[in-house]
Amino acid sequence: MSAAAFHPAPVMQDIVYDLVGIGLGPSHIALAVAFHEERPTGRALFLDQRDAFAWHPALLLPASRMQISFLKDLATFRNPQSSYSFVSYLHACGRLVGFTNLGVWTPSRLEWASYLAWAAERLESDGFVEWSSRVIGIEPVFADGGALSLFKITRINPKTNALRVLYARNLSIAPGSTPFVPPIFSAVQPITQAIAHTATYLTTLARLPLDTATFKGRIAVIGGGQSSAEVFNDLMSKLPNAKIDMFFRASALVPADNSPFVNSRAFDPNMTDEFHGLNDHERADRLREFRRANYACVAPELIDSMYKLTYMQTVRGGDPQYRVVPNTEVTAVEPLENGSGIRLTVNSTLSSGPPPSTNNYAAVFLGTGYHRPASSLGFMSELASHYPALERFLDGQTPILQVDRDYSMQPATARSEEAKLFVLGFSEKTHGLSETLLSIGAVRAGEVVRTLAPLDGTCSPKLLASASGGIVRGRLQSFQPTGTLTPESESSPERRSIV
Repeated sequence: MSAAAFHPAPVMQDIVYDLVGIGLGPSHIALAVAFHEERPTGRALFLDQRDAFAWHPALLLPASRMQISFLKDLATFRNPQSSYSFVSYLHACGRLVGFTNLGVWTPSRLEWASYLAWAAERLESDGFVEWSSRVIGIEPVFADGGALSLFKITRINPKTNALRVLYARNLSIAPGSTPFVPPIFSAVQPITQAIAHTATYLTTLARLPLDTATFKGRIAVIGGGQSSAEVFNDLMSKLPNAKIDMFFRASALVPADNSPFVNSRAFDPNMTDEFHGLNDHERADRLREFRRANYACVAPELIDSMYKLTYMQTVRGGDPQYRVVPNTEVTAVEPLENGSGIRLTVNSTLSSGPPPSTNNYAAVFLGTGYHRPASSLGFMSELASHYPALERFLDGQTPILQVDRDYSMQPATARSEEAKLFVLGFSEKTHGLSETLLSIGAVRAGEVVRTLAPLDGTCSPKLLASASGGIVRGRLQSFQPTGTLTPESESSPERRSIV
């Protein structure tokens, strides 16, 4: 929307908060719960541009289960008595006994999504959440001595064009991850609906022009991780007559390592201190060592199910309906002229492998992972000059966003009285494999709450008046939108990342 066409509603009254969070996914729900319980007299608000909470709705498949214990919820590891625990949710819904009778540690993904929505709704009713709030600017507010005292946050309601200015002593950013689309597909994706990331699987499948009961064409799934395997398995159920191919570079589908010794080293919240204390070389070695506990791996029971099905095809004989094809990469992607699909050419990664093959597919689903590009923090550009690590990250000078042990960013001046900026989900290389996952969410939330900068004495009328340049009560002067925000939707749907 151009500045000339922009007609904002009146600006709402300035409000100062102890904590403002941008994005409301599991990380910030856990943070809001921790603040609610540990700072009962404090003021916090979490902004999200969506209209309501939803957690990976396009991957809530009937057979999908969590890959972590239900005790790794929003609060239990921080406060076992919390009313926001998964057990409290079950009790509130009248399903505690029924869930116990299942005899499982891992709930269905559908039930976990319902649990997260339940917690978000409770927080909203208590005034901690504001939906339909798109952040368009974050500015530093400096005290007379030069210290960064507050953050000035401008948001807009896309439905009403109402502007609101907030001030925060502490600001937390958790934009979540972004589906990664390899260049060979991203070059074609804008001109066809037949290519989609698994993050949009159900919505894409629903809009494809095919009869699920009678469709006999081909569908391709790219990737050898949990999301790809789940989509492959679901397609076999939903499209019983379709031919489904799964291509990936690895030599085999690798089982996710969820053994207790690995869990105790890779996903124990108490291990964050140890990992953070390692040097860069030791950290990289540790991440490589535990990679198969989270990335490009599949739940063992799903692998068993897929293998049994493909084996039975060999018993029946004939051309296989379902193919799991390792050591394969896509070398060419071409939209079909009639718009009915995609022509893929695949080739073996082995020198002794079969020759390239080409087939037409009605749809191609990409289980190609997630990433956290610098562009997802572009709306923070006005803070970059005060945070050298943020400036280097946004400018592309480094692929790593350096944060302190408490997940806060080190300001250029490093005064003890300064406001604090927290960034969650970007520090796997310095805090460990669990940084982007749910496993440490509750404990991390408590750590952040206990290190918040105090609000007392930082919001004088003089300071707020000096920070209100350009904004006059009831109207706007010289306003220009300065950025956008992708709502937090983490964690990324690769095994533990969706759990």
